[in-house]
Amino acid sequence: MLFLRNFKIYALMKTKLLLPALLLSICAFAQEPIYSFYNLSSPESADGYELFTSPTTIDQGSGGASVEWNFTDLVSVGQSGTQVFLPTPEELIEYPGSTLVVSTVMTGGETNYYLSVNDAGTSLTGAVTSGAVLNYTDNAFIGDFPLAYGYTNTDAVAGTFEMDGIEGTFTGTANVSLDAYGSLSVNDADAINVTRLKTVQELTLIYMGIDIGTVTQIMHSYYTSLAGLATGGPIFRSITNHVVVPSLSIDETTNAYELYTATLGINNPKLPSNKLSIVPNPVNNIVHFEGSAVVNTVTITDVTGKIVLTANEANNVDVSTLNPGIYFVSAQSDKGVAVTKIVKQ
Repeated sequence: MLFLRNFKIYALMKTKLLLPALLLSICAFAQEPIYSFYNLSSPESADGYELFTSPTTIDQGSGGASVEWNFTDLVSVGQSGTQVFLPTPEELIEYPGSTLVVSTVMTGGETNYYLSVNDAGTSLTGAVTSGAVLNYTDNAFIGDFPLAYGYTNTDAVAGTFEMDGIEGTFTGTANVSLDAYGSLSVNDADAINVTRLKTVQELTLIYMGIDIGTVTQIMHSYYTSLAGLATGGPIFRSITNHVVVPSLSIDETTNAYELYTATLGINNPKLPSNKLSIVPNPVNNIVHFEGSAVVNTVTITDVTGKIVLTANEANNVDVSTLNPGIYFVSAQSDKGVAVTKIVKQ
């Protein structure tokens, strides 16, 4: 369901960052339900993922019981961090019915997915990436968790889009199925038991009453009870996007793979953006805070939760010594604690 993750290839290598708890040899396959899309009741911590690519498209099969997935040639290309937030009042106006935001930062930008989670289940209400903005007027229903093997649902979706300066509408379908369970091994890591959630969106883009293109997204998300992810997200996921817009000379297919690596050391939800923000982001050498708050202390951690820099009484923090990558900035101010993700160039 995480739509249009970006129209660029995010890709793949070191699997030795798996937590020791994941490096267990599982002999028997287990059929386990998926309890949540993310641990949406606890929006105060984050998960770290490593981004991978593959020399060839990996074979994920057609689904079924007791499947063995062996992805052995993934190559690391970076890291990302995923955190769950409560929507701001402004976001609630833009994406009505949203109750949570799943925000992912990686080299190249930030992607926010807006979700409605209530007694009826979990639905996608919007998505914002560096390449597109989607606002669902007919939400994409994911499911009423927990979901068990064999679950399937097809839902009609519709909404508005903004892409490369063009604004229009879209219609299509969202297909969700808990289609497989079995054993997953990545590169040289030991196999673990997983349950797979497959989501497919097929959208038609409409501009001034004319069909101008299509977007097809296929996402496989592998969950395991052994992971202990802070947000309850998948241990591994793959996303394939095929975007065709002839009028913009776009015909792209991209593949992205993400492997869970660690729980990030974040214990406070971020403040509304009108109180404190970092501009610009991505940053070069200086983290500059803007807003009405006065910053007293700053703590910067990497995606593994390790503290890499601290500063006192500074609205401008020198980060020139940090390596390029994803970091989380925790700023104590007179208005509270704000946690913001940055990309260091």
